[in-house]
Amino acid sequence: MSSVRVASFNLKHDFFLARRNRWQYRKELVQQLIEQVSPVIMGVQELMPDMREDLSQMLRDYSIFGFGRSRRLGDEESAILVHNRQNRVRFDKTFWLSRHPERQGSRALFAMFPRICTVCEVDVASLGQRIRVFNTHFDHICGPARTLGARTILHYMHQLNQVEKLPTILMGDMNAGPDSAAIRLLRNNLHDYPDIHLQSIYDSLDPSGIFGTYHGFKGRKGKSPIDYIFFTEEFQVENAYIDTTSLDGLYPSDHYPLVADLCLR
Repeated sequence: MSSVRVASFNLKHDFFLARRNRWQYRKELVQQLIEQVSPVIMGVQELMPDMREDLSQMLRDYSIFGFGRSRRLGDEESAILVHNRQNRVRFDKTFWLSRHPERQGSRALFAMFPRICTVCEVDVASLGQRIRVFNTHFDHICGPARTLGARTILHYMHQLNQVEKLPTILMGDMNAGPDSAAIRLLRNNLHDYPDIHLQSIYDSLDPSGIFGTYHGFKGRKGKSPIDYIFFTEEFQVENAYIDTTSLDGLYPSDHYPLVADLCLR
Protein backbone atom coordinates (compact mmCIF):
# COMPACT_ATOMS: atom_id res chain seq x y z
CA MET A 1 0.00 0.00 0.00
CA SER A 2 1.42 3.40 -1.01
CA SER A 3 1.99 5.97 1.71
CA VAL A 4 3.16 9.54 2.21
CA ARG A 5 5.79 10.46 4.78
CA VAL A 6 5.07 13.68 6.67
CA ALA A 7 6.95 15.34 9.51
CA SER A 8 6.61 18.25 11.91
CA PHE A 9 9.75 19.98 13.19
CA ASN A 10 10.29 23.13 15.26
CA LEU A 11 13.68 24.37 14.02
CA LYS A 12 14.27 26.87 16.87
CA HIS A 13 15.25 30.39 15.92
CA ASP A 14 18.32 31.98 17.49
CA PHE A 15 18.26 33.87 20.77
CA PHE A 16 21.06 35.69 22.56
CA LEU A 17 21.93 32.83 24.95
CA ALA A 18 22.05 30.17 22.21
CA ARG A 19 25.88 29.99 22.01
CA ARG A 20 26.85 26.65 20.45
CA ASN A 21 23.22 25.99 19.59
CA ARG A 22 22.95 28.94 17.24
CA TRP A 23 21.54 28.24 13.80
CA GLN A 24 24.93 28.63 12.07
CA TYR A 25 26.22 25.63 14.04
CA ARG A 26 23.08 23.54 13.58
CA LYS A 27 21.95 24.10 10.03
CA GLU A 28 23.98 21.24 8.56
CA LEU A 29 22.53 18.93 11.23
CA VAL A 30 19.05 20.04 10.21
CA GLN A 31 19.91 19.39 6.57
CA GLN A 32 21.24 15.92 7.38
CA LEU A 33 18.22 15.02 9.46
CA ILE A 34 15.72 16.14 6.82
CA GLU A 35 17.59 14.27 4.11
CA GLN A 36 17.75 11.19 6.36
CA VAL A 37 14.05 11.28 7.24
CA SER A 38 13.20 12.20 3.63
CA PRO A 39 9.63 13.43 4.15
CA VAL A 40 7.42 14.21 1.19
CA ILE A 41 5.88 17.02 3.25
CA MET A 42 7.34 18.67 6.34
CA GLY A 43 5.83 21.43 8.48
CA VAL A 44 8.47 23.57 10.17
CA GLN A 45 8.03 26.16 12.89
CA GLU A 46 10.19 29.12 13.99
CA LEU A 47 11.59 29.50 10.49
CA MET A 48 13.19 32.94 10.19
CA PRO A 49 13.98 34.60 6.82
CA ASP A 50 17.72 33.82 7.03
CA MET A 51 16.95 30.21 7.96
CA ARG A 52 14.57 29.92 5.02
CA GLU A 53 17.28 31.19 2.67
CA ASP A 54 19.73 28.62 4.03
CA LEU A 55 17.25 25.75 3.69
CA SER A 56 16.40 26.82 0.14
CA GLN A 57 20.09 26.56 -0.74
CA MET A 58 20.76 23.31 1.15
CA LEU A 59 17.57 21.41 0.27
CA ARG A 60 17.33 21.82 -3.48
CA ASP A 61 14.81 18.98 -3.75
CA TYR A 62 12.24 20.92 -1.70
CA SER A 63 10.08 23.97 -2.26
CA ILE A 64 9.04 26.11 0.73
CA PHE A 65 5.59 27.63 1.12
CA GLY A 66 4.29 30.20 3.61
CA PHE A 67 4.80 33.75 4.87
CA GLY A 68 6.02 35.35 8.08
CA ARG A 69 3.66 36.28 10.89
CA SER A 70 4.26 40.06 11.01
CA ARG A 71 2.13 42.70 9.33
CA ARG A 72 4.72 42.93 6.55
CA LEU A 73 4.93 39.12 6.28
CA GLY A 74 8.38 38.93 7.87
CA ASP A 75 9.54 37.32 11.13
CA GLU A 76 8.75 33.68 11.99
CA GLU A 77 7.08 31.37 9.50
CA SER A 78 5.12 28.18 9.98
CA ALA A 79 6.19 27.00 6.56
CA ILE A 80 5.52 23.81 4.62
CA LEU A 81 8.30 22.04 2.72
CA VAL A 82 7.20 19.88 -0.20
CA HIS A 83 9.49 17.51 -2.08
CA ASN A 84 9.60 18.51 -5.72
CA ARG A 85 9.76 14.99 -7.12
CA GLN A 86 6.39 14.33 -8.78
CA ASN A 87 4.50 16.36 -6.15
CA ARG A 88 2.71 19.55 -7.09
CA VAL A 89 1.33 22.27 -4.84
CA ARG A 90 -1.98 23.55 -6.19
CA PHE A 91 -2.83 26.08 -3.48
CA ASP A 92 -1.18 27.69 -0.47
CA LYS A 93 -2.28 30.27 2.05
CA THR A 94 -1.20 31.73 5.39
CA PHE A 95 -3.76 33.02 7.90
CA TRP A 96 -3.55 34.42 11.41
CA LEU A 97 -4.81 32.73 14.58
CA SER A 98 -6.86 35.68 15.77
CA ARG A 99 -10.38 37.08 15.67
CA HIS A 100 -9.41 38.56 12.30
CA PRO A 101 -7.48 35.77 10.57
CA GLU A 102 -7.18 37.60 7.24
CA ARG A 103 -5.60 40.64 8.89
CA GLN A 104 -1.81 40.46 8.55
CA GLY A 105 -0.01 40.69 11.86
CA SER A 106 -3.15 40.27 13.98
CA ARG A 107 -2.97 38.30 17.20
CA ALA A 108 -5.27 36.76 19.78
CA LEU A 109 -6.03 38.67 22.96
CA PHE A 110 -3.25 38.05 25.53
CA ALA A 111 -1.12 36.16 22.98
CA MET A 112 2.55 37.11 23.23
CA PHE A 113 3.01 37.28 19.43
CA PRO A 114 0.96 36.97 16.26
CA ARG A 115 0.49 33.28 15.46
CA ILE A 116 -0.17 31.81 12.04
CA CYS A 117 -1.10 28.70 10.12
CA THR A 118 -0.05 27.76 6.59
CA VAL A 119 -2.17 25.47 4.43
CA CYS A 120 -1.18 23.77 1.16
CA GLU A 121 -3.04 21.50 -1.22
CA VAL A 122 -0.59 19.00 -2.68
CA ASP A 123 -0.95 16.45 -5.47
CA VAL A 124 1.02 13.59 -3.90
CA ALA A 125 2.40 11.21 -6.50
CA SER A 126 2.74 8.21 -4.19
CA LEU A 127 -0.93 8.46 -3.23
CA GLY A 128 -2.31 9.45 -6.61
CA GLN A 129 -4.39 11.94 -4.62
CA ARG A 130 -4.52 15.58 -3.68
CA ILE A 131 -4.34 16.19 0.05
CA ARG A 132 -4.63 19.27 2.26
CA VAL A 133 -1.96 20.04 4.87
CA PHE A 134 -2.06 22.60 7.69
CA ASN A 135 1.02 23.58 9.70
CA THR A 136 0.92 25.83 12.75
CA HIS A 137 2.61 27.06 15.94
CA PHE A 138 0.36 27.93 18.88
CA ASP A 139 1.03 30.57 21.51
CA HIS A 140 3.37 29.48 24.30
CA ILE A 141 1.78 31.58 27.07
CA CYS A 142 -1.99 31.87 26.72
CA GLY A 143 -4.28 28.82 26.84
CA PRO A 144 -7.34 30.65 25.44
CA ALA A 145 -5.19 31.86 22.52
CA ARG A 146 -4.27 28.25 21.76
CA THR A 147 -7.93 27.23 21.86
CA LEU A 148 -8.82 30.13 19.56
CA GLY A 149 -6.06 28.96 17.23
CA ALA A 150 -7.53 25.45 17.11
CA ARG A 151 -11.02 26.83 16.44
CA THR A 152 -9.72 29.12 13.70
CA ILE A 153 -8.00 26.23 11.93
CA LEU A 154 -11.12 24.06 12.20
CA HIS A 155 -13.12 26.89 10.63
CA TYR A 156 -10.73 27.06 7.67
CA MET A 157 -10.80 23.27 7.31
CA HIS A 158 -14.58 23.40 7.13
CA GLN A 159 -14.64 26.29 4.67
CA LEU A 160 -12.14 24.59 2.35
CA ASN A 161 -14.10 21.34 2.61
CA GLN A 162 -17.11 23.19 1.19
CA VAL A 163 -15.08 23.86 -1.95
CA GLU A 164 -13.59 20.33 -2.11
CA LYS A 165 -13.34 17.78 0.66
CA LEU A 166 -9.82 16.37 0.74
CA PRO A 167 -7.88 14.04 3.04
CA THR A 168 -6.40 16.46 5.56
CA ILE A 169 -3.38 16.61 7.87
CA LEU A 170 -2.79 19.10 10.66
CA MET A 171 0.64 19.33 12.24
CA GLY A 172 2.66 21.68 14.37
CA ASP A 173 4.12 22.78 17.66
CA MET A 174 1.00 23.41 19.71
CA ASN A 175 2.73 24.27 22.98
CA ALA A 176 0.14 22.22 24.87
CA GLY A 177 -0.08 18.82 26.53
CA PRO A 178 -2.52 16.09 25.50
CA ASP A 179 -5.03 17.02 28.21
CA SER A 180 -5.14 20.73 27.37
CA ALA A 181 -8.32 22.34 26.08
CA ALA A 182 -6.88 23.03 22.62
CA ILE A 183 -5.66 19.47 22.09
CA ARG A 184 -8.85 17.90 23.44
CA LEU A 185 -10.83 20.10 21.05
CA LEU A 186 -8.90 18.61 18.13
CA ARG A 187 -8.32 15.07 19.33
CA ASN A 188 -11.83 14.47 20.64
CA ASN A 189 -13.53 16.46 17.88
CA LEU A 190 -15.30 18.74 20.34
CA HIS A 191 -16.66 21.02 17.63
CA ASP A 192 -19.74 21.43 15.43
CA TYR A 193 -18.26 20.52 12.05
CA PRO A 194 -19.69 17.15 10.90
CA ASP A 195 -17.26 17.05 7.96
CA ILE A 196 -14.17 17.04 10.21
CA HIS A 197 -13.06 13.99 12.22
CA LEU A 198 -9.43 14.19 13.36
CA GLN A 199 -7.25 11.50 14.87
CA SER A 200 -3.83 11.86 16.51
CA ILE A 201 -0.87 9.72 15.48
CA TYR A 202 -0.19 9.22 19.18
CA ASP A 203 -3.31 7.05 19.34
CA SER A 204 -1.49 4.60 17.04
CA LEU A 205 1.78 4.50 19.00
CA ASP A 206 2.78 2.21 21.82
CA PRO A 207 2.77 4.33 25.01
CA SER A 208 6.47 3.58 25.48
CA GLY A 209 7.15 5.45 22.24
CA ILE A 210 5.41 8.63 23.40
CA PHE A 211 7.43 11.20 25.32
CA GLY A 212 8.09 14.92 25.48
CA THR A 213 9.01 16.37 22.10
CA TYR A 214 10.66 19.45 23.64
CA HIS A 215 14.06 18.71 25.18
CA GLY A 216 15.91 22.04 25.30
CA PHE A 217 18.95 20.68 23.38
CA LYS A 218 19.54 18.21 26.22
CA GLY A 219 18.19 15.02 24.66
CA ARG A 220 15.89 14.33 27.58
CA LYS A 221 12.53 12.58 27.27
CA GLY A 222 9.83 14.35 29.20
CA LYS A 223 6.35 13.06 29.88
CA SER A 224 4.13 15.00 27.48
CA PRO A 225 4.58 15.87 23.82
CA ILE A 226 3.73 19.35 22.58
CA ASP A 227 4.22 18.62 18.86
CA TYR A 228 1.42 16.84 17.01
CA ILE A 229 0.23 15.36 13.75
CA PHE A 230 -3.52 14.92 13.29
CA PHE A 231 -5.22 13.41 10.26
CA THR A 232 -8.74 12.83 8.93
CA GLU A 233 -10.47 9.47 8.58
CA GLU A 234 -9.28 8.91 5.00
CA PHE A 235 -5.82 8.11 6.38
CA GLN A 236 -4.43 5.37 8.54
CA VAL A 237 -1.03 5.22 10.22
CA GLU A 238 1.48 2.84 8.68
CA ASN A 239 4.35 3.95 10.91
CA ALA A 240 5.11 6.85 13.25
CA TYR A 241 7.87 7.86 15.62
CA ILE A 242 9.60 10.69 17.45
CA ASP A 243 13.08 11.11 15.95
CA THR A 244 15.80 11.55 18.59
CA THR A 245 18.74 11.80 16.16
CA SER A 246 21.85 13.61 17.38
CA LEU A 247 25.46 13.84 16.18
CA ASP A 248 28.26 13.74 18.73
CA GLY A 249 25.80 14.86 21.38
CA LEU A 250 24.57 17.83 19.35
CA TYR A 251 20.91 18.12 18.39
CA PRO A 252 19.56 19.88 15.30
CA SER A 253 16.91 21.63 17.42
CA ASP A 254 15.48 21.87 20.92
CA HIS A 255 12.48 19.84 19.68
CA TYR A 256 12.46 16.31 18.36
CA PRO A 257 10.82 16.01 14.94
CA LEU A 258 7.65 13.96 14.70
CA VAL A 259 7.44 11.62 11.67
CA ALA A 260 4.51 9.62 10.26
CA ASP A 261 3.90 7.43 7.24
CA LEU A 262 0.23 7.71 6.31
CA CYS A 263 -1.65 5.67 3.73
CA LEU A 264 -5.15 6.05 2.39
CA ARG A 265 -7.77 3.55 3.52
